[in-house]
Amino acid sequence: MRPHAQPSDTEEGKWRAEFEKLGRETVRVAIYRGQGFSPDRKRELAILWLREKEAATEERERAARWYLKWTFVAAVLAAMVALITLALILIARL
Repeated sequence: MRPHAQPSDTEEGKWRAEFEKLGRETVRVAIYRGQGFSPDRKRELAILWLREKEAATEERERAARWYLKWTFVAAVLAAMVALITLALILIARL
């Protein structure tokens, strides 16, 4: 492969599969230590892959927080409705 040449889709796919097999933490450590990812384009792709994985994780966490927030709000509202209903029933019996 020539310096600065773009990898083929097949080669890029193999690299991505390799990153998946290694896992995020191993790829992160290899990038940090500057080992294991040659040519430079493979290292660049490893960094991009890692960013994509981090972004996907952040999106899942954001969705989970949103779900948790609205589940809590719904539970509080349901409890308030139950208390108001109970109060109205007790008032009606008086």
